[in-house]
Amino acid sequence: MVKTALALGLACLLGGCAVLASKEAVVGCQAADAATTLHALDLGAREVNPVVQYLLTEFGPAGFIAAKIGVTLLVLHYYPVLSSDFVIFVNGVTCAVAAHNAWVAGQLERATPAD
Repeated sequence: MVKTALALGLACLLGGCAVLASKEAVVGCQAADAATTLHALDLGAREVNPVVQYLLTEFGPAGFIAAKIGVTLLVLHYYPVLSSDFVIFVNGVTCAVAAHNAWVAGQLERATPAD
């Protein structure tokens, strides 16, 4: 799962601005961020985003996923009126966070002794 999310993030970054401005990138980057966040947390990482930490503490993983879906749907709803520069920025940051999460998860997986 982590490798898939990292590959998605890299594909978006390598594809350039046109890819990062797409609706598909909105969905992909948000999904990659959610998946890699939860995976890294399962491996023992700590959440440093206070908003995400609050969501996880108060509503659990399901609440966090619901919030990510809500953000994704909100961006998709307003997509036609958002500047492409804004969409590129948001997707770039979100995919970068997903890539960082994947890196952290990889570090934790390597540090965990095999059973």
